[in-house]
Amino acid sequence: MRTFRDFRAITLSFALCAAVFFAGCGRKEAGPVSEGGESAPAAPGAKPMEATLEQQTEQKLDPLTKDDVGLYLKVMRAAAERVKNPLAEDKAALDGARKVLAASAAGRVPTRDEVKTLERANLVALSMDQIVADDMKLDGRTYRGIAEAVETAVPNPALAVTSHNGALPASDDTPTPLEKRLSDVHSANEKFLMPYSAEIRKLIAIVRNPASLPK
Repeated sequence: MRTFRDFRAITLSFALCAAVFFAGCGRKEAGPVSEGGESAPAAPGAKPMEATLEQQTEQKLDPLTKDDVGLYLKVMRAAAERVKNPLAEDKAALDGARKVLAASAAGRVPTRDEVKTLERANLVALSMDQIVADDMKLDGRTYRGIAEAVETAVPNPALAVTSHNGALPASDDTPTPLEKRLSDVHSANEKFLMPYSAEIRKLIAIVRNPASLPK
């Protein structure tokens, strides 16, 4: 099952690789957006296992609450509305990315600033909720953890594939503590989100639509 984080990584890498193909798609300037790439320090007094789990996943490690879902829906509704009615700065980011992609297709290597333009265009096209959450002054890591938990339990139907629930491995290997915990949380979240699933899928289809990527 592809998760929220998987989708961000796949789509961002696709656009960046297309833009820096002639540079080998391996330059530091073309790396993924830095957000989410750093592990948050363990809270004072945290148990060693808890610290390890926090370092391995951005997803919320406890079952979702009504407040969590309320926050997610508030952000995603605003994001979907902004996707339908983009601001001038959103249109500028997408137009700028199209120009960069066109130039790179002709053999021109993007500059550092142009790669930043591509990164912004990817957020506009596929992760507008992150922009909205930032505008709302929300803690980015907290919101992304909630979003990943929600979209793992209610995935984009266009991207979902048959798989084991949660993080349980496909083999007969004994699951790690992280896999077991995420699997239990995933099962609880699936049940909890059933009343919201129809709206969540509609919002995801708008906010995370690959067709919105600049070409």
